[in-house]
Amino acid sequence: MKMVRPCLPFRVILAGGKTGGHIFPAIAMAEEFKRRFPESKVIFVGTKDGLESKIVPQHGFKLIFICARGLKRRASLRNLMLPCYVLKSLYQSLRILNEERPDLVVGTGGYVSFPVVLSARLKNIPTLIQEQNSYPGVSTRILAFLVDRVCLSYLSSMNYFLTKKKLKVIGNPVRAEIVSANRHEALRKFNLVPNKKTIFIFGGSQGAHAINQAVSNSLDLLSENWQLLWQTGESDFVLVSEKAKGKKIKCAVLSFIEDMRSAYAASDLVVSRAGALTLAEICACGKPSLLIPYPFATADHQRYNAEALQKEGAAEMILQKDLTPELLAGKLSSLLSDEEKLKRMAEQSKKMGKPDATSLLVNEMEKLLKKGSGRF
Repeated sequence: MKMVRPCLPFRVILAGGKTGGHIFPAIAMAEEFKRRFPESKVIFVGTKDGLESKIVPQHGFKLIFICARGLKRRASLRNLMLPCYVLKSLYQSLRILNEERPDLVVGTGGYVSFPVVLSARLKNIPTLIQEQNSYPGVSTRILAFLVDRVCLSYLSSMNYFLTKKKLKVIGNPVRAEIVSANRHEALRKFNLVPNKKTIFIFGGSQGAHAINQAVSNSLDLLSENWQLLWQTGESDFVLVSEKAKGKKIKCAVLSFIEDMRSAYAASDLVVSRAGALTLAEICACGKPSLLIPYPFATADHQRYNAEALQKEGAAEMILQKDLTPELLAGKLSSLLSDEEKLKRMAEQSKKMGKPDATSLLVNEMEKLLKKGSGRF
């Protein structure tokens, strides 16, 4: 049955931040919600020291700051002050809810979402959590007992929750345009040739020094029949550019790639970290991948993300502690010389992709609004 649209505008708060993996899914949801309900108001809650302070205003949304802080995984004197920050952030969150009077509060992860979503439950405001990672964060696992809906990106994530009735596997939002580039145009854009296998080396927007170092030291071991599209990050760009000069393998080295859709379109294999947003894009594009999880991510969640793809045959994984030039070159050679395996990995990657995740998440938001507002 087709959902009947509301006749009045809504007010929605989205809480989450610190990293792009928490922020960009929230922005995708906000933009889709505004597309459906142009008169509604979407407000973000975040922190001044997170990436949201720069990214959210660029997309035209109001951003309100709170003083949230997470628990340090290693022993730290800062943890002694955590109860004070929790109480202060709860007070600030309650004040924001009283002033903004939202009809729905959505948490997209990170410690900033905890006090806002908890405060919303105390005020009996409908709540939803969108969890990006295969291994759910502590905030998500605690709040799952209280919220109305928990939307997951991976089926395997359900194993970490005691109660299942609130869970729904939907996927991670990705930009619709990420899958729309033409391969030949993409290769031409990066000055690459069509008759060679292209490996896209991607360590995130800031680059990944360990990956850059391993690739740099393996260049003499890589086949001339391949070519590299290599985003290094700003700090390693000069060093990598110098090392790539004069090598037999063709390298297109850039400090930053803004046009990610062309980068994915040009690639036959992606070598990357295992952040939730990156993997969502890789799967949406149906690309096989060799994943090197960042070992210092909170609760080692990147390893769990990588294992989820590896289990389904969409990716292979090298742990950073095992990463050597020889192992990397051997893995690349094994994958790129096996056309059938690459094809199977690409098919499994595509199956794991959720290109309609943003729309489905906003559907869940609508259901909660319908249940809680009485405006339908």
